[in-house]
Amino acid sequence: MSTVILCHAESVNLDTIRASDANIIRYSVGVKMTELKDMLKQYTAGRIRNLGLHIQTRDTKLRILEDMEVTKESLENAGSFVSQFFRWLISEVLIEGAFIDFLLTTPIENASQICLAVQSVSKKKISVRLVSRFLSSELAPHNRRIVEIYINNEIMITNPNPRATSAQNRYERIRTVGKGAFGSAVLYRRREDSSLVIIKEINMYDLDSSQRRLALNEVSLLSRIEHPNIIAYYDSFEEEGVLMIEMEYADGGTLAQMLSRTQNLLDEEQIGDMMIQMCSAVAYLHENSVLHRDLKTANVFLTRDSFVKIGDFGISKIMGTETLAQGAKTVVGTPYYISPEMCSGVSYNEKSDMWALGCILYEMCCLKKAFEGDNLPALVNSIMTCAYTPVKGPYSAEMKMVIRELLQLDPQKRPSAPQALKMLRPSENRHRHTSGSMRSSVSFTTLYDLHVPTITLSSIPDLPSRISIKQVALSKTHTMVLTNDNELFGFGDNSCGQLGFGKFSKMENGRLVESLKGRDIQSVGVGNYFSVICCDRGTLLTFGTAKNLGLGKDAKDSAKPMLLEQLLRENIKDIYCGHDHVVAVLESGECLGWGSNQYGQLGLPTLEHFFAPTKIPMPSNKKIVYGKAGKDATMLLSDDGSLIAMGSNKHNKLNLTQRVGFFTKEKKTPNDYVNKPTILQGFPERVVDFSVGSYHSGVILESGQVMIFGRNDNTELGLGNSQKMAVRCVKPVKSLLHHACTHVLCGDGFTLVSTTEQELYFWGRKDLTDEDVCIDDLEETVTEKKMKRGTTTEIFDKNVVTLPSLILRLQDERGDKGIRLSGLAVSGRKVHVAVDMLEGKRLPSALAERCRSGSAPAINDETTHTWLREEFEKAEIIPIDASKRRVRFDDSCEKLKIMDATAKQNSLLREIEDLKSKIKEQDTTFEGHRNQMSDLESKLQELQAKQSFLRKSEPPPAYDRRNVTYNKLFPERENTSTTCVIL
Repeated sequence: MSTVILCHAESVNLDTIRASDANIIRYSVGVKMTELKDMLKQYTAGRIRNLGLHIQTRDTKLRILEDMEVTKESLENAGSFVSQFFRWLISEVLIEGAFIDFLLTTPIENASQICLAVQSVSKKKISVRLVSRFLSSELAPHNRRIVEIYINNEIMITNPNPRATSAQNRYERIRTVGKGAFGSAVLYRRREDSSLVIIKEINMYDLDSSQRRLALNEVSLLSRIEHPNIIAYYDSFEEEGVLMIEMEYADGGTLAQMLSRTQNLLDEEQIGDMMIQMCSAVAYLHENSVLHRDLKTANVFLTRDSFVKIGDFGISKIMGTETLAQGAKTVVGTPYYISPEMCSGVSYNEKSDMWALGCILYEMCCLKKAFEGDNLPALVNSIMTCAYTPVKGPYSAEMKMVIRELLQLDPQKRPSAPQALKMLRPSENRHRHTSGSMRSSVSFTTLYDLHVPTITLSSIPDLPSRISIKQVALSKTHTMVLTNDNELFGFGDNSCGQLGFGKFSKMENGRLVESLKGRDIQSVGVGNYFSVICCDRGTLLTFGTAKNLGLGKDAKDSAKPMLLEQLLRENIKDIYCGHDHVVAVLESGECLGWGSNQYGQLGLPTLEHFFAPTKIPMPSNKKIVYGKAGKDATMLLSDDGSLIAMGSNKHNKLNLTQRVGFFTKEKKTPNDYVNKPTILQGFPERVVDFSVGSYHSGVILESGQVMIFGRNDNTELGLGNSQKMAVRCVKPVKSLLHHACTHVLCGDGFTLVSTTEQELYFWGRKDLTDEDVCIDDLEETVTEKKMKRGTTTEIFDKNVVTLPSLILRLQDERGDKGIRLSGLAVSGRKVHVAVDMLEGKRLPSALAERCRSGSAPAINDETTHTWLREEFEKAEIIPIDASKRRVRFDDSCEKLKIMDATAKQNSLLREIEDLKSKIKEQDTTFEGHRNQMSDLESKLQELQAKQSFLRKSEPPPAYDRRNVTYNKLFPERENTSTTCVIL
């Protein structure tokens, strides 16, 4: 293994100061690439361990050759000469675990990004480091160790007293950019190379012994840390009693400054990208036994391209053996971000940093701090009770789940930094930020109708093929689809003009609502025969049946959107529609309602129809942030996590029925209707999602658990039977305890739940017959009710799914695409499922080449004959049971090698193999090729017939969860979708 310095004629000549065991390759920037590769090969044969690249030109650019500048963009472009050179260099010249060290005379911009981009061009494990001013005698210790690999240290040191020159002569002061507890951060320009640096000036005379110890602790710590997402340490020195710490300058300011300037919510992709970088830096710190202890938005620095750098390690702590075992105990940090264990004075560990990251993530999503208080005791109480407003922004359930996990009161339940990285960076997008093989993705959505009786999906016809759906609003009469481009599509019954097309004719297929084109639509709500649109600045438009438009008693049915003028002075945040009522939530947290109040679903005192918006009084002046409306009931979520319900409580579907004491006579008239907003009790954790069905309801807790309550005639409670649940004995659905659930839907006689694993579970009745329909208004005698209860618990019905069963699992085996379950909507027995597809444009890269054999051409390769390429493209992919036949491709010729199969099948497969070999050799005429392809097709059909039985009643091979109940009651079928697998 050798050490090589690669430098060209425009860089500094290092011949006289190189280390004795280092070889120098010096060349002209005008040589050809082949000549440069030949120079490298004479030292290598794949044996270089340390490669120093001294390729900085006089204009401070990094150039391999005259027209090959090394930049982040050129490295990420897989087709560029720069990317191809480094791919060859890493794969052919360097050994596994080798080092590439950029030796710079002048600091450059985007240095960290360049290092990451070099690492991403190949999967081979290497390390890339960058040393600025490598010839300086003032190098930091960790940089000096790198330089000593290539340079003779004794020769390099020419100035025996490097501190002799005054700092004022070497640096030009520009401005003060920040002030801290112990000093100030000043922006300087280094006169030697005109580079900008931050020098933290700390007057040691003004500090006591403990404060001086903290200042020196930062110097000691910074000199040991080196990570792309941590502010780089250059040097430290003391002049006239002032300790100066020279550090990297982040020209984009701090995250706190960025958030203070932001008016609109940040994009989730931007938040995720920045959070991944923060978690990566914190994971590095914890791996090296360092607690930051003061993570906050003011200590997260940004470059102009939003690259994240964590800084300010003044109160960081190096975790020794005692700290790792027992935890730290000193209370430090900014009050808004300190953890509950630090507030209570108990020992803490790295999980306190994770709490601070949760506070930062919340602040990025909501543009406000997670915990606030008028004074310090109020703030501490808010932190100790974990009282934060749930995230309401347009963010995915996965992002909200990460916030909830990081802000767990119990530090043991919080994820570690590596675990948080996995939660933020799913497997299908794991290389999105580090690999140059993918460009930005384009998302589009496919909307499916879920046919409950057969559990099958069918796409909704005539919607545009490449729309990105923001919201699906579904009622028993019609459907409205809102896209991210502010286009609204509608289809279904239009007898009252509820589709907004200006006419009253039925529309079977999706059609654009032209009258709303150009409107900035925030959300849409639909009920039976009416629709409500919430536009920008909180204005409302309504159309459909007159009684639910909120325009007064004299209103008429409208097929065109009508402005609700009464609410022009109100700023509407969101709307929620039931079958015959509407609840509007204001920015202030107040609620207005109109429509039917027959069952108390509006929470108003009189059970009548309200034709105009009316204020709904909330208990204890709760501020509402979110809600759901059902057939005859409404649930609302307040900013402190309280769940408020009103409306029909038949079958105790709102969980409001009080338990009757042992000696108390049972009331003849149960509390079936609640016309006053009432706070629900009995949930062990904060509620994050909920659904109000016709006969039962469900909630999802902060931990991801599901609780269902209400009628259980069709086993919709997920208990495994149809027994009636005791009052106030709601428990989590046991079968889903090991899954993080994100959404719950309560339909008529069934329940649907989605998880963070892109899975959909179903239980309840698939097909409701006339005998199964429950008519609530029927009068039954006490004897009849007892007989009914006694016979419903043991009946076996093939249409009833008693336990949660997996019916849909989205999986992605293609590296250039990703799919996710983006939306669910239910109304009665109707269910719509929205599936997002992220389609990336794959570029030719080493990653793509490794997916195929090195010698075999790709199907779309120009060297493959057109007729053969077309045959392969049209060929059917035949699934083979991996447990009974193991098939693998040989690296040289892609032959099928068959193991553990019957002799007859082996013979058939050998014949297919021979035919493929003949076709590949292409040594016959065109007519011969056609005959060979015909024989191959017949053999494949014969093999497919022999293996067809293997595809019956088998779950997808990629799915092997043993704790999931696979429902044998579902019909066996072979049809699958390109975007999902139906089980």
